[in-house]
Amino acid sequence: MSTEAIRVGSAAIARSARWKSLVTQENLITSVVAVIIAAAVFLPLFALVASSFRVLDGLGFSSHWSFGNYQEIIHHPKLRDAFFNTLVIATGATLLSAVVGVSLAWLNARTNCPWRDKLEPFNLIPYFLSPFVGAIAWHNLASPKVGLLNALWTWATGSGPILNVDNIWGVIWVTAIFHAPLVYLFVVGSLRRMDPSLEDSARTTGAGLVRTTLTVTLPLVLPAILSGMIICFVTSAGEFGVPFKLGAPYGYPTYTTEIFTYAVGDDANYYMGAAMSMVLGAITAVLIYVQRRIIMPREFTTVTGKGFRPNVIDIGRWKWVALGYNLVYLFVAVVLPLTALVIVSLHRVWQGYIIPNQISLWNYRKILFFWWPEHIAAATNGIGNSLILAFAGASAAMVLAIVMSFMIHRRKGFGSGLLDYLCVIPIGFPGIVLAMGVLVAYIKTPIYATLWILLLAYVTRFFPYGQRNVSSILLAVSEELDQSSRMAGATWLTTLRRITLPLLKPGIFAGWVLLFIIFLRELPISIILYSAGTETLSVGIYYLQEFENEALTCALSVVQSVLLLVCVYAFRRAAGKEALSA
Repeated sequence: MSTEAIRVGSAAIARSARWKSLVTQENLITSVVAVIIAAAVFLPLFALVASSFRVLDGLGFSSHWSFGNYQEIIHHPKLRDAFFNTLVIATGATLLSAVVGVSLAWLNARTNCPWRDKLEPFNLIPYFLSPFVGAIAWHNLASPKVGLLNALWTWATGSGPILNVDNIWGVIWVTAIFHAPLVYLFVVGSLRRMDPSLEDSARTTGAGLVRTTLTVTLPLVLPAILSGMIICFVTSAGEFGVPFKLGAPYGYPTYTTEIFTYAVGDDANYYMGAAMSMVLGAITAVLIYVQRRIIMPREFTTVTGKGFRPNVIDIGRWKWVALGYNLVYLFVAVVLPLTALVIVSLHRVWQGYIIPNQISLWNYRKILFFWWPEHIAAATNGIGNSLILAFAGASAAMVLAIVMSFMIHRRKGFGSGLLDYLCVIPIGFPGIVLAMGVLVAYIKTPIYATLWILLLAYVTRFFPYGQRNVSSILLAVSEELDQSSRMAGATWLTTLRRITLPLLKPGIFAGWVLLFIIFLRELPISIILYSAGTETLSVGIYYLQEFENEALTCALSVVQSVLLLVCVYAFRRAAGKEALSA
Protein backbone atom coordinates (compact mmCIF):
# COMPACT_ATOMS: atom_id res chain seq x y z
CA MET A 1 0.00 0.00 0.00
CA SER A 2 1.37 3.41 -0.97
CA THR A 3 2.28 6.10 1.51
CA GLU A 4 -0.35 8.38 -0.02
CA ALA A 5 -3.07 5.80 0.50
CA ILE A 6 -2.05 5.34 4.12
CA ARG A 7 -2.13 9.10 4.66
CA VAL A 8 -5.58 9.46 3.08
CA GLY A 9 -6.89 6.54 5.12
CA SER A 10 -5.52 7.98 8.35
CA ALA A 11 -7.09 11.36 7.59
CA ALA A 12 -10.45 9.71 6.93
CA ILE A 13 -10.26 7.80 10.20
CA ALA A 14 -9.37 11.02 12.06
CA ARG A 15 -12.28 12.88 10.47
CA SER A 16 -14.63 10.04 11.36
CA ALA A 17 -13.38 10.06 14.96
CA ARG A 18 -13.82 13.83 15.21
CA TRP A 19 -17.33 13.55 13.79
CA LYS A 20 -18.26 10.83 16.25
CA SER A 21 -16.86 12.92 19.11
CA LEU A 22 -19.08 15.80 18.04
CA VAL A 23 -22.24 13.76 17.44
CA THR A 24 -22.69 12.50 20.99
CA GLN A 25 -25.72 12.38 23.27
CA GLU A 26 -24.43 15.35 25.19
CA ASN A 27 -23.73 17.57 22.20
CA LEU A 28 -26.93 16.61 20.39
CA ILE A 29 -29.29 17.20 23.33
CA THR A 30 -27.64 20.39 24.55
CA SER A 31 -27.48 21.85 21.04
CA VAL A 32 -31.15 21.12 20.37
CA VAL A 33 -32.17 22.71 23.68
CA ALA A 34 -30.00 25.77 23.00
CA VAL A 35 -31.58 26.23 19.56
CA ILE A 36 -35.11 25.81 20.98
CA ILE A 37 -34.52 28.40 23.69
CA ALA A 38 -32.83 30.85 21.32
CA ALA A 39 -35.75 30.58 18.91
CA ALA A 40 -38.34 30.91 21.69
CA VAL A 41 -36.63 34.04 23.05
CA PHE A 42 -35.57 35.84 19.87
CA LEU A 43 -38.50 35.17 17.51
CA PRO A 44 -41.01 37.15 19.61
CA LEU A 45 -38.52 39.98 20.14
CA PHE A 46 -37.67 40.21 16.43
CA ALA A 47 -41.38 40.14 15.56
CA LEU A 48 -42.01 42.87 18.13
CA VAL A 49 -39.29 45.12 16.72
CA ALA A 50 -40.45 44.65 13.12
CA SER A 51 -44.14 45.17 13.94
CA SER A 52 -43.42 48.37 15.85
CA PHE A 53 -42.37 50.02 12.56
CA ARG A 54 -45.54 48.99 10.70
CA VAL A 55 -48.26 51.66 10.65
CA LEU A 56 -51.87 50.95 9.75
CA ASP A 57 -53.25 52.82 6.75
CA GLY A 58 -56.59 54.59 6.63
CA LEU A 59 -59.23 51.96 7.37
CA GLY A 60 -56.72 49.54 8.88
CA PHE A 61 -56.72 46.96 6.09
CA SER A 62 -53.09 47.54 5.08
CA SER A 63 -49.90 48.90 6.60
CA HIS A 64 -46.60 50.48 5.63
CA TRP A 65 -43.15 50.95 7.13
CA SER A 66 -42.83 54.13 9.17
CA PHE A 67 -41.88 55.68 12.51
CA GLY A 68 -45.50 56.78 12.85
CA ASN A 69 -46.27 54.61 15.88
CA TYR A 70 -43.41 56.14 17.86
CA GLN A 71 -44.46 59.63 16.79
CA GLU A 72 -47.99 58.84 17.99
CA ILE A 73 -46.60 57.69 21.34
CA ILE A 74 -44.83 61.02 21.76
CA HIS A 75 -47.70 63.25 20.68
CA HIS A 76 -50.81 61.43 21.93
CA PRO A 77 -51.87 63.07 25.25
CA LYS A 78 -53.32 59.89 26.76
CA LEU A 79 -50.17 57.89 25.98
CA ARG A 80 -48.00 60.63 27.47
CA ASP A 81 -50.13 60.53 30.61
CA ALA A 82 -49.86 56.73 30.70
CA PHE A 83 -46.06 56.96 30.46
CA PHE A 84 -45.93 59.54 33.26
CA ASN A 85 -48.27 57.47 35.44
CA THR A 86 -46.13 54.39 34.87
CA LEU A 87 -42.99 56.21 36.01
CA VAL A 88 -44.74 57.67 39.07
CA ILE A 89 -46.21 54.30 40.08
CA ALA A 90 -42.97 52.38 39.52
CA THR A 91 -40.90 54.98 41.39
CA GLY A 92 -43.33 55.34 44.29
CA ALA A 93 -43.84 51.59 44.66
CA THR A 94 -40.10 50.96 44.52
CA LEU A 95 -39.30 53.51 47.23
CA LEU A 96 -42.04 52.26 49.54
CA SER A 97 -41.10 48.61 48.86
CA ALA A 98 -37.45 49.42 49.64
CA VAL A 99 -38.33 51.01 52.99
CA VAL A 100 -40.53 48.08 54.00
CA GLY A 101 -38.33 45.34 52.54
CA VAL A 102 -34.99 46.61 53.93
CA SER A 103 -36.42 47.30 57.38
CA LEU A 104 -38.04 43.87 57.62
CA ALA A 105 -34.86 42.19 56.39
CA TRP A 106 -32.74 43.99 59.00
CA LEU A 107 -35.17 43.22 61.81
CA ASN A 108 -35.35 39.52 60.90
CA ALA A 109 -31.67 38.97 60.09
CA ARG A 110 -29.83 41.08 62.65
CA THR A 111 -32.00 41.89 65.69
CA ASN A 112 -33.54 39.96 68.55
CA CYS A 113 -37.06 40.70 67.32
CA PRO A 114 -39.36 38.08 68.90
CA TRP A 115 -40.72 35.31 66.62
CA ARG A 116 -38.52 36.46 63.74
CA ASP A 117 -37.84 32.91 62.53
CA LYS A 118 -41.52 32.01 62.67
CA LEU A 119 -42.63 35.22 60.94
CA GLU A 120 -40.19 35.08 58.03
CA PRO A 121 -42.15 32.55 55.92
CA PHE A 122 -45.24 34.72 56.32
CA ASN A 123 -43.33 37.82 55.21
CA LEU A 124 -42.82 36.13 51.82
CA ILE A 125 -46.47 35.23 51.24
CA PRO A 126 -47.31 38.48 49.34
CA TYR A 127 -44.53 37.60 46.86
CA PHE A 128 -46.42 34.45 45.87
CA LEU A 129 -49.96 35.84 45.85
CA SER A 130 -51.44 37.64 42.85
CA PRO A 131 -51.18 41.46 42.99
CA PHE A 132 -54.33 41.57 40.86
CA VAL A 133 -56.20 39.69 43.57
CA GLY A 134 -54.63 42.05 46.11
CA ALA A 135 -56.02 45.00 44.17
CA ILE A 136 -59.48 43.41 44.13
CA ALA A 137 -59.27 42.86 47.89
CA TRP A 138 -58.18 46.42 48.62
CA HIS A 139 -60.88 47.81 46.34
CA ASN A 140 -63.44 46.04 48.53
CA LEU A 141 -61.68 47.27 51.64
CA ALA A 142 -61.05 50.94 50.85
CA SER A 143 -63.24 51.96 47.94
CA PRO A 144 -65.43 54.97 48.84
CA LYS A 145 -68.62 53.16 47.75
CA VAL A 146 -68.16 49.48 48.64
CA GLY A 147 -65.12 49.52 50.95
CA LEU A 148 -65.63 47.48 54.12
CA LEU A 149 -63.24 49.65 56.15
CA ASN A 150 -65.09 52.79 55.07
CA ALA A 151 -68.39 51.16 56.00
CA LEU A 152 -67.06 50.29 59.46
CA TRP A 153 -65.77 53.86 59.88
CA THR A 154 -69.11 55.32 58.86
CA TRP A 155 -70.95 52.98 61.22
CA ALA A 156 -68.64 53.89 64.12
CA THR A 157 -68.40 57.64 63.59
CA GLY A 158 -71.35 58.61 61.43
CA SER A 159 -69.04 60.46 59.02
CA GLY A 160 -68.25 59.75 55.38
CA PRO A 161 -65.56 57.45 53.97
CA ILE A 162 -61.95 58.30 54.78
CA LEU A 163 -60.10 55.86 52.50
CA ASN A 164 -59.87 55.72 48.71
CA VAL A 165 -57.53 53.38 46.84
CA ASP A 166 -59.16 53.94 43.45
CA ASN A 167 -56.45 56.33 42.28
CA ILE A 168 -52.74 56.45 41.51
CA TRP A 169 -51.82 56.46 45.21
CA GLY A 170 -53.85 53.33 45.76
CA VAL A 171 -52.00 51.66 42.88
CA ILE A 172 -48.68 52.60 44.49
CA TRP A 173 -49.83 51.33 47.89
CA VAL A 174 -51.04 47.94 46.71
CA THR A 175 -48.11 47.41 44.32
CA ALA A 176 -45.62 48.27 47.06
CA ILE A 177 -46.97 45.95 49.77
CA PHE A 178 -47.00 43.02 47.34
CA HIS A 179 -43.55 43.76 45.90
CA ALA A 180 -41.78 44.52 49.20
CA PRO A 181 -40.73 40.84 49.55
CA LEU A 182 -38.66 41.25 46.36
CA VAL A 183 -36.40 43.77 48.09
CA TYR A 184 -36.52 41.68 51.28
CA LEU A 185 -35.22 38.61 49.43
CA PHE A 186 -32.29 40.49 47.93
CA VAL A 187 -31.22 42.10 51.20
CA VAL A 188 -31.82 39.43 53.85
CA GLY A 189 -29.25 37.02 52.40
CA SER A 190 -26.50 39.67 52.37
CA LEU A 191 -27.29 40.66 55.96
CA ARG A 192 -27.09 37.04 57.13
CA ARG A 193 -23.76 36.47 55.39
CA MET A 194 -22.13 39.65 56.69
CA ASP A 195 -19.04 39.34 58.86
CA PRO A 196 -20.01 40.79 62.28
CA SER A 197 -16.45 42.01 62.86
CA LEU A 198 -17.14 44.84 60.42
CA GLU A 199 -19.84 46.20 62.71
CA ASP A 200 -17.80 45.41 65.85
CA SER A 201 -15.01 47.61 64.53
CA ALA A 202 -17.43 50.51 64.20
CA ARG A 203 -18.71 50.04 67.74
CA THR A 204 -15.22 50.02 69.21
CA THR A 205 -14.84 53.57 67.91
CA GLY A 206 -17.92 54.63 69.91
CA ALA A 207 -20.57 54.41 67.17
CA GLY A 208 -24.05 53.58 68.42
CA LEU A 209 -26.62 51.22 66.91
CA VAL A 210 -28.23 53.78 64.59
CA ARG A 211 -24.91 55.19 63.39
CA THR A 212 -23.41 51.72 62.83
CA THR A 213 -26.46 50.63 60.86
CA LEU A 214 -26.52 53.74 58.68
CA THR A 215 -22.77 54.06 58.09
CA VAL A 216 -21.61 50.42 58.02
CA THR A 217 -24.38 47.85 57.68
CA LEU A 218 -26.55 49.45 55.00
CA PRO A 219 -23.64 50.69 52.84
CA LEU A 220 -22.19 47.17 52.83
CA VAL A 221 -25.46 45.70 51.55
CA LEU A 222 -26.08 48.64 49.20
CA PRO A 223 -25.48 46.53 46.05
CA ALA A 224 -28.16 44.11 47.22
CA ILE A 225 -30.54 46.98 48.04
CA LEU A 226 -30.03 48.60 44.63
CA SER A 227 -30.45 45.27 42.85
CA GLY A 228 -33.70 44.66 44.70
CA MET A 229 -34.94 48.17 43.91
CA ILE A 230 -34.18 47.78 40.20
CA ILE A 231 -36.01 44.46 40.03
CA CYS A 232 -38.89 46.02 41.96
CA PHE A 233 -39.00 49.01 39.57
CA VAL A 234 -39.01 46.73 36.52
CA THR A 235 -41.73 44.53 38.04
CA SER A 236 -43.84 47.54 39.05
CA ALA A 237 -43.50 49.17 35.62
CA GLY A 238 -44.67 45.93 34.01
CA GLU A 239 -47.51 45.32 36.50
CA PHE A 240 -50.89 45.04 34.81
CA GLY A 241 -53.45 43.78 37.32
CA VAL A 242 -53.19 46.51 39.96
CA PRO A 243 -53.46 49.55 37.64
CA PHE A 244 -56.12 47.77 35.60
CA LYS A 245 -58.30 47.44 38.71
CA LEU A 246 -57.47 50.59 40.67
CA GLY A 247 -56.05 53.04 38.13
CA ALA A 248 -57.31 52.87 34.54
CA PRO A 249 -61.07 52.87 35.34
CA TYR A 250 -60.60 56.07 37.37
CA GLY A 251 -58.53 58.09 34.90
CA TYR A 252 -55.03 56.78 35.66
CA PRO A 253 -53.97 54.59 32.71
CA THR A 254 -50.51 53.07 32.56
CA TYR A 255 -48.44 51.68 29.71
CA THR A 256 -49.50 48.13 30.48
CA THR A 257 -53.23 48.97 30.47
CA GLU A 258 -52.81 50.85 27.18
CA ILE A 259 -50.88 47.95 25.63
CA PHE A 260 -53.78 45.71 26.64
CA THR A 261 -56.25 48.09 24.99
CA TYR A 262 -54.31 48.06 21.73
CA ALA A 263 -53.90 44.27 21.87
CA VAL A 264 -57.46 43.11 22.54
CA GLY A 265 -59.70 46.18 22.38
CA ASP A 266 -62.47 46.78 19.86
CA ASP A 267 -60.06 48.89 17.79
CA ALA A 268 -57.08 46.60 18.25
CA ASN A 269 -53.85 47.82 16.69
CA TYR A 270 -51.09 45.26 17.20
CA TYR A 271 -48.52 47.52 15.60
CA MET A 272 -49.12 50.36 18.08
CA GLY A 273 -49.17 47.82 20.90
CA ALA A 274 -45.82 46.50 19.67
CA ALA A 275 -44.33 50.01 19.61
CA MET A 276 -45.49 50.72 23.15
CA SER A 277 -44.12 47.35 24.24
CA MET A 278 -40.76 48.24 22.73
CA VAL A 279 -40.62 51.48 24.73
CA LEU A 280 -41.47 49.74 28.00
CA GLY A 281 -39.22 46.77 27.20
CA ALA A 282 -36.27 49.01 26.33
CA ILE A 283 -36.49 50.81 29.68
CA THR A 284 -36.70 47.63 31.73
CA ALA A 285 -33.98 45.88 29.70
CA VAL A 286 -31.56 48.77 30.30
CA LEU A 287 -32.25 48.64 34.03
CA ILE A 288 -31.67 44.87 34.14
CA TYR A 289 -28.38 45.39 32.26
CA VAL A 290 -27.31 48.03 34.81
CA GLN A 291 -28.22 45.68 37.64
CA ARG A 292 -26.23 42.75 36.26
CA ARG A 293 -23.19 44.50 34.79
CA ILE A 294 -22.66 47.48 37.10
CA ILE A 295 -24.34 46.86 40.46
CA MET A 296 -23.92 43.11 40.98
CA PRO A 297 -20.11 43.16 40.37
CA ARG A 298 -19.75 45.93 42.97
CA GLU A 299 -20.04 43.53 45.88
CA PHE A 300 -18.13 44.35 49.00
CA THR A 301 -16.34 41.71 51.07
CA THR A 302 -19.01 40.94 53.61
CA VAL A 303 -18.15 37.26 53.94
CA THR A 304 -14.64 36.22 55.00
CA GLY A 305 -12.96 32.86 55.44
CA LYS A 306 -13.43 32.91 59.19
CA GLY A 307 -16.14 30.87 60.81
CA PHE A 308 -18.72 33.04 62.52
CA ARG A 309 -22.36 33.47 63.39
CA PRO A 310 -23.93 36.86 62.60
CA ASN A 311 -24.40 39.01 65.66
CA VAL A 312 -27.93 39.31 66.97
CA ILE A 313 -28.32 42.93 68.00
CA ASP A 314 -30.18 43.52 71.23
CA ILE A 315 -32.54 46.45 70.60
CA GLY A 316 -33.99 46.35 74.11
CA ARG A 317 -37.60 47.31 74.52
CA TRP A 318 -37.72 48.33 70.86
CA LYS A 319 -37.91 44.65 69.98
CA TRP A 320 -41.62 44.73 70.80
CA VAL A 321 -42.05 47.72 68.49
CA ALA A 322 -40.21 45.72 65.82
CA LEU A 323 -42.54 42.78 66.36
CA GLY A 324 -45.54 45.08 66.12
CA TYR A 325 -44.19 46.57 62.87
CA ASN A 326 -43.79 43.13 61.34
CA LEU A 327 -47.25 42.04 62.45
CA VAL A 328 -48.79 45.22 61.03
CA TYR A 329 -47.19 44.48 57.66
CA LEU A 330 -48.56 40.92 57.68
CA PHE A 331 -51.98 42.20 58.71
CA VAL A 332 -52.04 44.77 55.91
CA ALA A 333 -50.50 42.60 53.19
CA VAL A 334 -51.96 39.16 54.01
CA VAL A 335 -54.62 38.95 56.72
CA LEU A 336 -56.74 41.96 55.80
CA PRO A 337 -56.92 41.28 52.03
CA LEU A 338 -57.64 37.56 52.42
CA THR A 339 -60.27 38.24 55.08
CA ALA A 340 -61.95 40.78 52.83
CA LEU A 341 -62.01 38.32 49.92
CA VAL A 342 -63.66 35.64 52.07
CA ILE A 343 -66.26 38.02 53.51
CA VAL A 344 -67.24 39.45 50.13
CA SER A 345 -67.31 36.00 48.48
CA LEU A 346 -69.93 34.75 50.97
CA HIS A 347 -72.47 37.34 49.80
CA ARG A 348 -74.48 36.93 46.61
CA VAL A 349 -74.20 40.66 45.98
CA TRP A 350 -71.68 42.79 47.87
CA GLN A 351 -73.06 46.15 48.98
CA GLY A 352 -70.14 47.35 51.09
CA TYR A 353 -71.21 45.93 54.44
CA ILE A 354 -71.85 42.51 56.01
CA ILE A 355 -75.40 41.15 55.74
CA PRO A 356 -75.55 38.00 57.93
CA ASN A 357 -78.72 36.52 56.41
CA GLN A 358 -77.18 36.61 52.93
CA ILE A 359 -74.05 34.62 53.78
CA SER A 360 -73.85 31.37 51.79
CA LEU A 361 -71.60 29.28 49.52
CA TRP A 362 -73.65 30.08 46.43
CA ASN A 363 -70.78 31.76 44.60
CA TYR A 364 -68.43 28.82 45.15
CA ARG A 365 -70.96 26.42 43.64
CA LYS A 366 -71.19 28.60 40.53
CA ILE A 367 -67.44 28.67 39.94
CA LEU A 368 -66.34 25.22 41.12
CA PHE A 369 -69.05 22.79 39.95
CA PHE A 370 -69.28 22.64 36.17
CA TRP A 371 -72.45 20.49 36.44
CA TRP A 372 -74.21 23.21 38.42
CA PRO A 373 -76.99 24.72 36.22
CA GLU A 374 -75.73 28.27 36.74
CA HIS A 375 -72.01 27.57 36.61
CA ILE A 376 -69.74 30.09 34.87
CA ALA A 377 -67.66 28.43 32.15
CA ALA A 378 -64.87 31.02 32.22
CA ALA A 379 -64.23 30.23 35.89
CA THR A 380 -64.42 26.43 35.73
CA ASN A 381 -62.39 26.35 32.49
CA GLY A 382 -59.86 28.69 34.05
CA ILE A 383 -59.19 26.42 37.01
CA GLY A 384 -58.63 23.35 34.83
CA ASN A 385 -56.55 25.16 32.21
CA SER A 386 -54.33 26.79 34.82
CA LEU A 387 -53.61 23.47 36.51
CA ILE A 388 -52.74 21.92 33.13
CA LEU A 389 -50.51 24.84 32.13
CA ALA A 390 -48.86 25.01 35.55
CA PHE A 391 -48.05 21.29 35.60
CA ALA A 392 -46.92 21.02 31.97
CA GLY A 393 -45.17 24.40 31.94
CA ALA A 394 -43.25 23.79 35.16
CA SER A 395 -42.14 20.37 33.93
CA ALA A 396 -41.03 21.63 30.50
CA ALA A 397 -39.29 24.67 31.98
CA MET A 398 -37.34 22.54 34.46
CA VAL A 399 -36.12 20.20 31.69
CA LEU A 400 -34.81 23.23 29.81
CA ALA A 401 -33.40 24.67 33.04
CA ILE A 402 -31.44 21.49 33.82
CA VAL A 403 -29.87 21.30 30.36
CA MET A 404 -29.10 25.04 30.28
CA SER A 405 -27.54 24.94 33.76
CA PHE A 406 -25.33 22.04 32.66
CA MET A 407 -24.23 23.89 29.52
CA ILE A 408 -23.46 27.10 31.43
CA HIS A 409 -21.63 25.62 34.43
CA ARG A 410 -20.16 22.38 33.10
CA ARG A 411 -19.13 23.40 29.60
CA LYS A 412 -17.12 26.51 30.27
CA GLY A 413 -16.16 28.94 27.51
CA PHE A 414 -17.45 31.75 25.33
CA GLY A 415 -20.62 29.83 24.48
CA SER A 416 -21.56 29.37 28.12
CA GLY A 417 -21.41 33.14 28.65
CA LEU A 418 -23.77 33.71 25.72
CA LEU A 419 -26.18 31.12 27.07
CA ASP A 420 -26.09 32.80 30.48
CA TYR A 421 -27.17 36.08 28.86
CA LEU A 422 -29.81 34.21 26.89
CA CYS A 423 -31.33 33.14 30.21
CA VAL A 424 -31.37 36.75 31.40
CA ILE A 425 -33.15 38.25 28.38
CA PRO A 426 -36.68 37.04 29.27
CA ILE A 427 -36.33 38.47 32.79
CA GLY A 428 -35.52 41.89 31.33
CA PHE A 429 -38.90 42.22 29.62
CA PRO A 430 -42.24 42.49 31.45
CA GLY A 431 -44.64 39.64 30.80
CA ILE A 432 -47.07 41.79 28.83
CA VAL A 433 -44.24 42.90 26.50
CA LEU A 434 -43.14 39.35 25.79
CA ALA A 435 -46.80 38.37 25.32
CA MET A 436 -47.19 41.03 22.62
CA GLY A 437 -44.12 39.61 20.88
CA VAL A 438 -45.52 36.08 21.04
CA LEU A 439 -48.87 37.36 19.76
CA VAL A 440 -47.48 39.07 16.64
CA ALA A 441 -45.01 36.22 16.00
CA TYR A 442 -47.49 33.34 16.16
CA ILE A 443 -50.88 34.89 15.35
CA LYS A 444 -50.93 33.23 11.91
CA THR A 445 -49.75 29.82 13.13
CA PRO A 446 -51.81 26.78 14.23
CA ILE A 447 -50.88 27.27 17.90
CA TYR A 448 -52.70 30.61 18.07
CA ALA A 449 -55.89 30.47 20.18
CA THR A 450 -54.77 27.23 21.85
CA LEU A 451 -53.19 26.37 25.18
CA TRP A 452 -49.92 25.75 23.32
CA ILE A 453 -49.27 29.45 22.74
CA LEU A 454 -49.84 30.15 26.44
CA LEU A 455 -47.52 27.29 27.36
CA LEU A 456 -44.83 28.60 25.00
CA ALA A 457 -45.06 32.11 26.42
CA TYR A 458 -45.04 30.90 30.04
CA VAL A 459 -41.98 28.72 29.58
CA THR A 460 -40.09 31.36 27.58
CA ARG A 461 -40.72 34.08 30.14
CA PHE A 462 -40.09 32.12 33.34
CA PHE A 463 -37.72 29.21 32.72
CA PRO A 464 -34.77 31.35 34.01
CA TYR A 465 -36.33 31.12 37.49
CA GLY A 466 -35.98 27.34 37.39
CA GLN A 467 -32.51 27.61 35.90
CA ARG A 468 -31.41 29.71 38.86
CA ASN A 469 -32.63 27.10 41.35
CA VAL A 470 -30.81 24.30 39.54
CA SER A 471 -27.62 26.32 39.03
CA SER A 472 -27.34 27.19 42.73
CA ILE A 473 -27.07 23.46 43.59
CA LEU A 474 -25.11 22.42 40.51
CA LEU A 475 -22.34 24.87 41.46
CA ALA A 476 -22.03 23.13 44.83
CA VAL A 477 -21.67 19.67 43.22
CA SER A 478 -18.10 18.71 42.31
CA GLU A 479 -17.44 17.97 38.63
CA GLU A 480 -15.31 15.02 39.73
CA LEU A 481 -18.46 12.96 40.29
CA ASP A 482 -19.52 13.40 36.68
CA GLN A 483 -16.00 12.79 35.41
CA SER A 484 -15.62 9.59 37.42
CA SER A 485 -18.85 8.25 35.97
CA ARG A 486 -17.79 9.06 32.42
CA MET A 487 -14.37 7.49 32.93
CA ALA A 488 -16.10 4.31 34.10
CA GLY A 489 -17.80 4.10 30.71
CA ALA A 490 -21.21 5.63 31.47
CA THR A 491 -22.82 7.75 28.78
CA TRP A 492 -23.80 11.35 29.37
CA LEU A 493 -27.47 10.47 29.80
CA THR A 494 -26.63 7.66 32.23
CA THR A 495 -24.42 9.99 34.26
CA LEU A 496 -27.15 12.63 34.25
CA ARG A 497 -29.81 10.12 35.35
CA ARG A 498 -27.82 8.26 38.01
CA ILE A 499 -25.42 10.90 39.38
CA THR A 500 -26.39 14.49 38.55
CA LEU A 501 -30.18 14.47 38.80
CA PRO A 502 -30.34 12.73 42.21
CA LEU A 503 -27.95 15.35 43.59
CA LEU A 504 -30.00 18.16 42.03
CA LYS A 505 -33.33 16.81 43.23
CA PRO A 506 -33.95 19.48 45.94
CA GLY A 507 -33.27 22.32 43.52
CA ILE A 508 -35.32 20.71 40.77
CA PHE A 509 -38.34 20.18 42.99
CA ALA A 510 -38.08 23.67 44.53
CA GLY A 511 -37.79 25.21 41.06
CA TRP A 512 -40.74 23.15 39.80
CA VAL A 513 -42.99 24.25 42.66
CA LEU A 514 -41.90 27.90 42.25
CA LEU A 515 -42.77 27.81 38.55
CA PHE A 516 -46.05 26.04 39.29
CA ILE A 517 -46.96 28.92 41.62
CA ILE A 518 -45.98 31.58 39.07
CA PHE A 519 -47.93 29.92 36.26
CA LEU A 520 -50.97 29.48 38.48
CA ARG A 521 -51.25 33.23 39.12
CA GLU A 522 -49.86 34.62 35.84
CA LEU A 523 -52.08 37.38 34.39
CA PRO A 524 -50.29 39.73 31.90
CA ILE A 525 -49.30 36.96 29.47
CA SER A 526 -52.64 35.18 29.81
CA ILE A 527 -54.75 38.29 29.28
CA ILE A 528 -53.04 39.00 25.94
CA LEU A 529 -52.97 35.45 24.55
CA TYR A 530 -56.12 33.74 25.82
CA SER A 531 -59.17 33.02 23.68
CA ALA A 532 -62.56 31.39 24.29
CA GLY A 533 -61.92 28.00 25.86
CA THR A 534 -58.34 28.74 26.91
CA GLU A 535 -59.11 31.00 29.86
CA THR A 536 -56.79 30.64 32.84
CA LEU A 537 -57.56 31.13 36.52
CA SER A 538 -56.41 34.77 36.47
CA VAL A 539 -58.33 35.42 33.24
CA GLY A 540 -61.40 33.90 34.91
CA ILE A 541 -61.03 36.41 37.73
CA TYR A 542 -60.68 39.19 35.15
CA TYR A 543 -63.81 37.95 33.36
CA LEU A 544 -65.87 37.86 36.55
CA GLN A 545 -64.88 41.33 37.66
CA GLU A 546 -65.63 42.73 34.18
CA PHE A 547 -68.91 40.94 33.41
CA GLU A 548 -70.27 39.58 36.71
CA ASN A 549 -70.00 41.03 40.23
CA GLU A 550 -67.52 41.54 43.03
CA ALA A 551 -68.79 38.63 45.13
CA LEU A 552 -68.19 36.06 42.37
CA THR A 553 -64.83 37.66 41.59
CA CYS A 554 -63.75 37.35 45.21
CA ALA A 555 -64.89 33.72 45.38
CA LEU A 556 -62.62 32.71 42.50
CA SER A 557 -59.87 34.89 44.00
CA VAL A 558 -60.16 32.90 47.24
CA VAL A 559 -59.84 29.64 45.30
CA GLN A 560 -56.68 30.89 43.58
CA SER A 561 -55.21 32.17 46.84
CA VAL A 562 -55.83 28.85 48.63
CA LEU A 563 -54.15 26.93 45.81
CA LEU A 564 -51.19 29.31 45.93
CA LEU A 565 -50.83 29.08 49.71
CA VAL A 566 -50.78 25.27 49.53
CA CYS A 567 -48.02 25.50 46.90
CA VAL A 568 -46.12 28.03 49.03
CA TYR A 569 -46.15 25.57 51.91
CA ALA A 570 -44.83 22.83 49.60
CA PHE A 571 -42.14 25.17 48.30
CA ARG A 572 -40.94 26.06 51.79
CA ARG A 573 -40.83 22.40 52.78
CA ALA A 574 -38.85 21.50 49.66
CA ALA A 575 -36.55 24.50 49.35
CA GLY A 576 -35.74 25.41 52.95
CA LYS A 577 -35.08 28.73 54.59
CA GLU A 578 -32.47 30.09 52.20
CA ALA A 579 -34.11 29.01 48.96
CA LEU A 580 -34.94 32.46 47.64
CA SER A 581 -32.30 34.59 49.30
CA ALA A 582 -30.32 36.54 46.74
